[in-house]
Amino acid sequence: MASQPQGTGNADDREQERHVSHQDIRRRTIAHMRAKTTDLAAASMPIDPAAYTDPERFEAERRELFRKRPILAGLTGDIPNAGDKLLFDVLGPPILLIRNKAGEVNAFLNMCPHRAARLVTECNSLSRMTCRFHGWTFDLDGRLIGLPGKEGFADMERDKIGLLPVPVVEWHGMIFVRADPGGDPIDIEDWLGDMAAELRHLELEKAVPAKSGTLHTDANWKYAFDTYGESYHFATLHPTTIGSLAFSNTMTHRPHGLHTRLGFPRADFAAYANLPEEDWPHSDYGGLYMIFPNTVINVNGMQGGGPFYGVSRVFPGDEPGKSVTLMTHYRPGHADPEMPMSAWEATHDFIHAVVRDEDYSVSAEGQRNLGWAPPGFRMRFGANEAVLQKQHRQIAEILDAANEG
Repeated sequence: MASQPQGTGNADDREQERHVSHQDIRRRTIAHMRAKTTDLAAASMPIDPAAYTDPERFEAERRELFRKRPILAGLTGDIPNAGDKLLFDVLGPPILLIRNKAGEVNAFLNMCPHRAARLVTECNSLSRMTCRFHGWTFDLDGRLIGLPGKEGFADMERDKIGLLPVPVVEWHGMIFVRADPGGDPIDIEDWLGDMAAELRHLELEKAVPAKSGTLHTDANWKYAFDTYGESYHFATLHPTTIGSLAFSNTMTHRPHGLHTRLGFPRADFAAYANLPEEDWPHSDYGGLYMIFPNTVINVNGMQGGGPFYGVSRVFPGDEPGKSVTLMTHYRPGHADPEMPMSAWEATHDFIHAVVRDEDYSVSAEGQRNLGWAPPGFRMRFGANEAVLQKQHRQIAEILDAANEG
């Protein structure tokens, strides 16, 4: 099932849209910074530990959230050329993404139709894929083009034996898949809703990957993902890292259906917070774009100057108390081409280490503690953790609807 990349329209228009959007979130965060306030929910919210520990709920989340809905598999820059491949196994089914000779992205189960062996084990740019088990060979569109010992399959309709497609769409630099082999096409604009307008102007199709990493954490995927959605912990958990770069317990957010855009005021905003808006200097800060259920795109500026895009995706592991995070940092297309890629690599290393050593260490400790929580114990999200409340309510509503159906 091939997906053709979409154009982004006039570059000047996209740049202007990006400026307006970034300025809006900066304006709102600076207003909170001046007033020493933050966006609040109506009240605090109790959380049953079962949300993080119950095996049945865990399986329901994997089924309803991660296999029935579009999930970001990567960006255009991850497989930019014909023959480029991406292995994407974190949803459960082994998924293979390929860019074909026409420039379209195909997605298939990474499974040879002969004996179900794993077809591609290492990514390369070859135009043919040969199964190491018996040598069956397929082209970039999943067609069977090489069949050793074909006399043994004389009764088979060869043109009907190919790789099993998985729904995929490439939209303004973002590649989404749905882990539903042979399923219906993805209507990505319907899925993103009005969040689509916020994502288009990022021009993610021009982003170049700088560095990637994988984090395996002994915590439920939601416990790990919760750390992205609030700044309440900045001063205490990150005093010398993120806490020195952004204000703690100060946040603005705007819902976009299931998705959310949020922002935290950067420390450098303080130098001009009391100046008229027309005197504010340029900023690359665009905040966090949270794509339900598991993706965060961090649009920000590096400490030495220049923009970066950080994409983090948190997935369920093999059991309720395990998760996997795929993290990649990209050089945006509008960045200074003279800046060395090492600047983005250093940014990746910094954020990767903070998440691993600070955020996720607390997540793992909390997850262990939940195993000893007495009956009736409830965790609690404060009114200042409004985005986490929204996320957990949405998940509960989807699971409840699935049970009723």
